[in-house]
Amino acid sequence: MNKSIIPNSMTLGNLICGVLSIQFTINNDFTTAGILILLGGILDRYDGTVARFLNTHSELGKELDSLADLVSFGVAPSILAFS
Repeated sequence: MNKSIIPNSMTLGNLICGVLSIQFTINNDFTTAGILILLGGILDRYDGTVARFLNTHSELGKELDSLADLVSFGVAPSILAFS
């Protein structure tokens, strides 16, 4: 089994939290949107730690992390703030 799947799954979870946060903001559920941003932050905090613990890295993980950070900590909070 490829060990990089675990941290990449956490990063994908972060991205999903960001996308869902945008959806909840559009539906005027601001509390849930904020909670999802916080959950994305927790996943973002530990995906790199898990990758280092498992001594694994991938180019996909690096690019996915940048995309997830942009959505979860750039786009989603901006949409929430201006709603």
